[in-house]
Amino acid sequence: MIMKKVFFSLLVTLFLNACGGGGGGDGGSPSPGPGPAPAAVALTFTPSTITQTLTTGVSSKINFAATVNKPSDFNGASAVYAYFVDDVGVLLPNTQISQNSTTQYSVALYTSPTLSVGTHKGNLTVKLCRDSNCAGQFPGSPMLLPYTFTVSAPAVLPPPPVSPTPPVSPTPPVSPTPPVSPTPPVLQTFGATPSIVLTPTMYLGAAAPDPATITIHGEGRTWTATTDASWLKLSNTAGAGNASLTLTYTPSSLQVGVYTSLIQIKSTDGQSVGLPVTLTVKPVSYKLLASETGVALTATPAWSRLTRTLQINDGSGHGGSWGASSDQTWLNVTKSGNNLTLSANPASLPSDAISYATVSLSSADLSITTPEVIKVALWKGSTTPTLATQVKQSYTNVIADPIRPLIYTHNSGSSIDVYNVYTSQKTATLTGLGTTLGNMTISPNGDKLYVLDMATSSLVAVDLATPTKVNTWNLNSALTSATRIKAIRPNGVEIIITNIGSAYLASNGKLVTNLTNSSINGGDLAATADGKKVYVQNEGMSPSSIWAYSVDYSELAGGTLVVSLLSPPTGATGISSGPTMSNGADIAVSADGSRVYTANGAPYRCSSLSPVDLSFISALPGGDAYPNNVKVGSDGRVFCGISGWYSSSDVWVHGADGTLIRSFKFAGYAKNLLDRQMAISGDGLMLVGITNDPLLAIVPVGP
Repeated sequence: MIMKKVFFSLLVTLFLNACGGGGGGDGGSPSPGPGPAPAAVALTFTPSTITQTLTTGVSSKINFAATVNKPSDFNGASAVYAYFVDDVGVLLPNTQISQNSTTQYSVALYTSPTLSVGTHKGNLTVKLCRDSNCAGQFPGSPMLLPYTFTVSAPAVLPPPPVSPTPPVSPTPPVSPTPPVSPTPPVLQTFGATPSIVLTPTMYLGAAAPDPATITIHGEGRTWTATTDASWLKLSNTAGAGNASLTLTYTPSSLQVGVYTSLIQIKSTDGQSVGLPVTLTVKPVSYKLLASETGVALTATPAWSRLTRTLQINDGSGHGGSWGASSDQTWLNVTKSGNNLTLSANPASLPSDAISYATVSLSSADLSITTPEVIKVALWKGSTTPTLATQVKQSYTNVIADPIRPLIYTHNSGSSIDVYNVYTSQKTATLTGLGTTLGNMTISPNGDKLYVLDMATSSLVAVDLATPTKVNTWNLNSALTSATRIKAIRPNGVEIIITNIGSAYLASNGKLVTNLTNSSINGGDLAATADGKKVYVQNEGMSPSSIWAYSVDYSELAGGTLVVSLLSPPTGATGISSGPTMSNGADIAVSADGSRVYTANGAPYRCSSLSPVDLSFISALPGGDAYPNNVKVGSDGRVFCGISGWYSSSDVWVHGADGTLIRSFKFAGYAKNLLDRQMAISGDGLMLVGITNDPLLAIVPVGP
């Protein structure tokens, strides 16, 4: 939808929009109607019905006048938004408007060159609105402006008549018949067609829109091409015959606004084509972003987690004003500086059930757009789990929901089992997802589960609110059991990254263009909550190597990803100091990116690393041979698990400061935790692991 800014005599703003798809012939088009009674309408159009004869392949200009019938209806209005709604696509999304008097305006619209041969009848709906969303309209709105377009095929010039044969002279010899004049070649209709619609949009100060190609159908003629806009440049302004021009945009001097121009292409035989161009320059905008977009809360008789504090920023770092609201009375929101505290009162909520709330962010700053929402889920349990549960089932992969008290696990088959960690009951089985399932990841806000199907080299998306499969995307590369995926949200846009160098938009599965030579490759993936830092450790290699990447995403140019391998002094490849690490198994990072942890076969402790340069800081206390799992809970606690056949414990819990809190035993005698198959519930209070006994262990940790 393209908008055109003009000014009435009352200094209000008018926006005209042309919307819709392709046009049709007589069969499906509605007949024009007379519209509302003249006394009731806000505008009078002259002529009252648009009637025009057109040629297919050519855009023609339509002129009419619009007169305000009752100016007093607009008294006190700060703005008027006028919409010309084209439901079937008979018009191009361009317009030109000029003021004739205090109440009358001349309007020029342009027909679509793609209209098919035939008669096109219908109505343009004209709305005069009090706001851009047209929630309220002025008296006399809406109105109908009928049109009838008769579209003909390009004319074919007939050959000239053959010169008559003169009569035979009666006197011999007979005069020879003069030769017939040759028929001149028939020229095609002169025309010009752009490769794309000439209605680009850009942000102030950003790169210019992509060039467009204009194909000129000028056989047998010479022609000229001109434009009256300094922000447009044509590769040629004159030529002969069929040719192509390149139209480029030079908007560096333009400010925020809507700019229109007309490219005129004229031939020597008097024919001409006008191509309207509309360039929209939008203001630089920022997003209102939360440090985390998914929050898990819990209430049980013995323990609860009912508050959570998040940080809010506007994406530019300059700390714009903002507000927050909850759609549920049981969840209170409090703002303090750039902190947002969520506090729940579960008294009114049902027991042994999950309740949901959505927190919306807002800002009065017009440069801040598309604020994120925060998804909150609260589990209210009638009992508090005290004993570990062992589900004697063979699984190979497990992942925890970031907001619900649920885990998702599979055995590399075609389905996923769902368990509630507080009841240890299987609540669902998701079937029909694929043939050979692999690595999984979940949206940071708990919206979707993503799982690889290695048999078809595809990514399967499951809507967790339903839960049902909603999409399958072909990744166009071979997948193995070593392929890893991670859902991240740089700049508030969900991206699925892989450890084979590719990234995909979660909204549609589109492969995201990487603007840099760096790509994320290697082993296991860990990311900060904002998706701006990604850490990778290769698996099973000696010595181990670790990489740190900076990630950014821009929606310009259809979406682009910028991945940068951090280099000294802000980052390093591998461990720059401390003990030699080998047999890499797992990597984790705290939500705020302040702490990085690794699990390696050697040394026999999980390690804490600097997120700045990946240097070794310390080994976490406790532990044994051989570390193969490390996770950071939502409350900051660190969980280190080992592949320890004969150890008395195989999981150790540490505080955010590294102090040892307690330990647990998951696997049976001469059995062990599987690599990278430990998960922490979204509230940080329940621990889950898969062993080769085989069993699924669900262990209460508590606050």
